Amino acid sequence: MKVTKKIIINKSAEQVWHLIAHEFDKAHLWMGPIPNSVAMGRGNSKTGAPMEGRICDLNADPNGAKVKEVITDFNEQKKQLAFDVLPVNNPKIVPIKQNHVSMSVRALGPNQAEVIWVASPVLKLFAYPFYPLLRLVFPVAFGKLLKGLKVYAESHVLKANTSQA
Repeated sequence: MKVTKKIIINKSAEQVWHLIAHEFDKAHLWMGPIPNSVAMGRGNSKTGAPMEGRICDLNADPNGAKVKEVITDFNEQKKQLAFDVLPVNNPKIVPIKQNHVSMSVRALGPNQAEVIWVASPVLKLFAYPFYPLLRLVFPVAFGKLLKGLKVYAESHVLKANTSQA
């Protein structure tokens, strides 16, 4: 399964990219279902990313369900990154075994950017009979995440990565 979602954000591509990529560990600021997120391996990424990835809590319980998101590809010039989403302590009923997400930012003008989110969830075996339903649910869920990104980005003062030429 592959799900592609796009959203236009009224901020510069550099500002949106900085939020998505250089503040990757701060997903909790714009992802509604994530109460907390923290960096993994800051400065140690083999991909050139500012960190290896992040851990996102899925509820308030520090020992509860989480996802580990490992950056697998990072391209500063193209404003593209990809990461694997791996469940940790998730209930067995959760239908996703893992997910691979790629995000890219494209300038549409000096103060407007398009974010493209492509998710490729891998389902657990028991979930395949529910494929038609999940095919409807996932785009809605991923769309909500991008709407959260848009609302946060447009309502906050964002930095741009000025250290890049």
